Amino acid sequence: MKTEYITLKEATLSNNCPECYATESLLLSFKQKKVTSSWKTKITDQLTEQMVCTQCKSTIFPGQWNIDIERVYEYHKKTIGAPQSVLQFTTLFYGLLVVLALLLIAGIGYFFFYV
Repeated sequence: MKTEYITLKEATLSNNCPECYATESLLLSFKQKKVTSSWKTKITDQLTEQMVCTQCKSTIFPGQWNIDIERVYEYHKKTIGAPQSVLQFTTLFYGLLVVLALLLIAGIGYFFFYV
């Protein structure tokens, strides 16, 4: 199984960094988890967010946020809405499904015509 994250939104905030006090250097990103296997691809409703300062290269955790950063975070979180969960099957799954259906039809045909 392969896990990756899809970026839903990235926004540069004009707030000051709590570490280095640089202006317009905070990058807020929202990502959604995607799990891929040979049978299916599932995009979960699990949402992760991360805030990084591009100036000092540090991760800004929610405990370091001030009221202004929290307000901007809440605004951007509302703009992406609720993440949707999606399940998609691969061609390997559909191919196996077709083979099993053909075997079932052949078995039923054999039963009715030769038994």
